[in-house]
Amino acid sequence: MPLLQTLSLRELDVYALLYKGLLDRDMSRQLNLSIETIKKHNKNIYLKLHVRNRTEAVLLKNKLKK
Repeated sequence: MPLLQTLSLRELDVYALLYKGLLDRDMSRQLNLSIETIKKHNKNIYLKLHVRNRTEAVLLKNKLKK
């Protein structure tokens, strides 16, 4: 199963905003979620994509696009 297919719909929403460079507080406002919820989604995204941080998550998405 491709890595991105392991993400929930909400995690995909968060990942798209993360990829655009939004901060947690900005994602929180845009998605109408608490910052704590955004942080939890980020953590789940990192675990599912086998990355350690935002930078690695963005680099992985760039790699998958090629």
